[in-house]
Amino acid sequence: MPTAQILTIGDELLSGDTVNTNLAYLGERCRRLGFEVVRALSVRDRIPEIVAAVGDVAVDLCLVSGGLGPTSDDLTAEAVALAAGVPLVRDAASEAAIAAMFASFGRPMPDINRKQADLPAGCDVLPNPVGTAPGFAASLPRGTYVACMPGVPREMKKMMAEQVEPRLRRRFALPDIPRRVYRLIGRGESAVAVEVEPILAAARARSPGLAAVYLHYRAATPQVLLILEALAGEGGARATEEELRSFDAPFQAALRSSLYGIGEAELEVRVLAACRRAGLTLATAESCTGGQVAARLTAVAGASDVFAGGVVAYANSVKTGILGVSEDSLAGHGAVSEPVAREMAEGARRALGADLAVAITGIAGPGGGTPEKPVGTVDFAVADAETCTHKRVQLWGDRALIQHTAGIVALKLVWDRLVARGLAQVEELDG
Repeated sequence: MPTAQILTIGDELLSGDTVNTNLAYLGERCRRLGFEVVRALSVRDRIPEIVAAVGDVAVDLCLVSGGLGPTSDDLTAEAVALAAGVPLVRDAASEAAIAAMFASFGRPMPDINRKQADLPAGCDVLPNPVGTAPGFAASLPRGTYVACMPGVPREMKKMMAEQVEPRLRRRFALPDIPRRVYRLIGRGESAVAVEVEPILAAARARSPGLAAVYLHYRAATPQVLLILEALAGEGGARATEEELRSFDAPFQAALRSSLYGIGEAELEVRVLAACRRAGLTLATAESCTGGQVAARLTAVAGASDVFAGGVVAYANSVKTGILGVSEDSLAGHGAVSEPVAREMAEGARRALGADLAVAITGIAGPGGGTPEKPVGTVDFAVADAETCTHKRVQLWGDRALIQHTAGIVALKLVWDRLVARGLAQVEELDG
């Protein structure tokens, strides 16, 4: 398996001013492509540090992000040129592309941006259709192939997918690594492990490929992803796609309703797809989550044919005035209660003309809790033409985590209602 290093460049990454999401993304892409990441590091915008980072490690691939901008602290191209032992030269095509981008903004190109077209001599230029900084790829004297991309995440991701990965597939003999992702809500890592580890242990005896399957857990409250990867075992044997698929039935039997899907698609994508197939529309009524469920749904392209709309009923006056929650329910039970959650769901369904509605009312904190209803108490309700179901959940964490978790739990309860009606099932879905 070819080896890789990931290098992220920028003082802001070490000072904590910017969260280094590029490292996680590039690490995931390396694994999916079949590279073994043996080192990952971040360095400041200093030429000697960048030169040392790219030149002092024996790897097949070095992926770099950051330091390709137009300012004096953007030094990646100069540093990589030094490591490669070549001069910087101005690339006319890149300079013209930068000028054209500024022209599309209706502005002349500042002279400072011409620096972004100064690239190591002989490098392979990586066009950037969504930014001014071109990337580049080059071979270093020790044989490492280095690919440099912008630090802006959306520019880096597009360049990685469209420019870097095709070059890597042509340059390296990359193995096809079958992978299967199981998505769960409602059980923690340890509870999942207790159920699935015996299943995997028994399967390892069936073939050399299954013996080498790598199982890892990725917890992101309230979800757990269970990922099987067919790594090479003795003699290079790998589990096949069909062998990985053979875990579907025993995992589903063991994990039951906590398993909601297989593949890369998030829960909101699956909820919308199931509603679309059934010809149902969906609405939301949110208090403590402040519209997060609606935001997750509308982030999915094409949601408009399913999602009717949402009401952020933060104040009690909105609960009564728009959703029709009764004053008696609020006075007798409080805003965070089963009756209010039910009336919010039914009111959203009625007010927005939707087939299905989910409501959330809770205490996100840090204040507002009581011994009977501590911070993290959240009431959910899902209403459709047949019934209105309710669930109270005690969540933990700070305000942001409680809101985030509640939003996902709400979608899981919609999913569970669709499953109960025979309108959704665990299936493989990517995208």
